[in-house]
Amino acid sequence: MGRLWRCLAQGEYWQLRDCPLFESDFLQVTRSGEAASRVTVAIAATSPLLPLPDLMLLARPCRRRPQTEELQLFGLLPLSCVRLSLRSRRRRQLRARLATGRTFYLQLLAPPRRLHRLFACWIRLLFLLRDPGGCPPGPPAPRGLPGVVGDPRDPAGDRAEL
Repeated sequence: MGRLWRCLAQGEYWQLRDCPLFESDFLQVTRSGEAASRVTVAIAATSPLLPLPDLMLLARPCRRRPQTEELQLFGLLPLSCVRLSLRSRRRRQLRARLATGRTFYLQLLAPPRRLHRLFACWIRLLFLLRDPGGCPPGPPAPRGLPGVVGDPRDPAGDRAEL
């Protein structure tokens, strides 16, 4: 369990404590590559019914207690509003472009022996988020949800998903 997950489990965001998270520490860098700030990024699936994660969480070290590992959540972004991509494989940097047009750059922070493997996991995640066809299908939708085959509230009755 990562630091952000522990922060979510005990704080005001307890609703997210059961969400599977993929989290890592990054250094937010400027376009020219200068270090700006440390940030923890997590990608989460808020529902087990979704085939892909749908939320990006951003946290930074708590300024009130800098000597602790406590994090302060400052961003909850739907992944539909964020486009994550590879910026530099050599420098292990990602680019996050928001729907508003704002772009920020993230450089992975990890122990040297884990850095390559962890960045490969992030690259795999980027691929899945960009190409949902490359992702294995999610679990079948439960009966009784609006717009799903066999839903008694669906007037079409036996139509495919809307």
